[in-house]
Amino acid sequence: MKLKRFFSALVLSAAAAITPAHSAILSDIIFVVDESGSMGNVQTNLRNNIGLFASILTGTGQVNAQYGLVGYGDNSAVPRLVTDLTDPANFATAAQGLRTNGFIEPGYTATAFALNELDGQTDLFSFRSNAVKNIIILTDEPSNGDFASRGTSGGVAVSNSVLDQLLTDNNALYNGVLRGSTTINSFSSLITNHGGNVFDLNLFNSTDQAVVQQFVTDFANAKLQETLDFCQLNPTNPACQPSASVPEPSSLALIGLGLLGIFTRYRRRSMTA
Repeated sequence: MKLKRFFSALVLSAAAAITPAHSAILSDIIFVVDESGSMGNVQTNLRNNIGLFASILTGTGQVNAQYGLVGYGDNSAVPRLVTDLTDPANFATAAQGLRTNGFIEPGYTATAFALNELDGQTDLFSFRSNAVKNIIILTDEPSNGDFASRGTSGGVAVSNSVLDQLLTDNNALYNGVLRGSTTINSFSSLITNHGGNVFDLNLFNSTDQAVVQQFVTDFANAKLQETLDFCQLNPTNPACQPSASVPEPSSLALIGLGLLGIFTRYRRRSMTA
């Protein structure tokens, strides 16, 4: 009877010490970058500051992020995968391949490409199945030239309304680092509808690195809060689910010591019997 009570107490103590372990929110972030001639300094600042952005976004341990890159608007005007989802260092290296020879900026089509949603698309991003999709477009031009020849989704050219539905289907966050009223008007409703904000491209285009770094700091903090807010609003999203309950180390030690004690007691009884 005493042994039974001891074992019951052991199980109850271990169960009380086992607590749910919440893993970081997984966020797969795709930067969609305009490759027209006016964007060269922005591209350089993105490449040089992705490490700062990542350190702030993930530094609290609440978010686990990886970063991909789309270039669009070069002389072929077709979106292209510059790098698949990766870490900040590899992203920075790949971003050296961005171009500045564009003259048509089909931003809607490029965003659909970032979501792997263009018909017949072969260059695909390796999104984690339980990650929040987070698209950030950087441009100083409204979306233009979104013709079927540059990519279709569901058999039609990617318009504002088509992209709105694609973002909804992917439960994706959408942000814009934009300059100019016509550019903002082109993207603002999409951004507002999908949990994001418009940020000032002029600050990110600065040659004053103190200004750029302050912008990146503010932007990363906003993205962190946005990701946390997303999970508050979407608690059933796979990215927002806690991991299975796992024993704390102290619980495992307690269980081990208890089982050792039971084994030793039985062994002594059998030896004296």
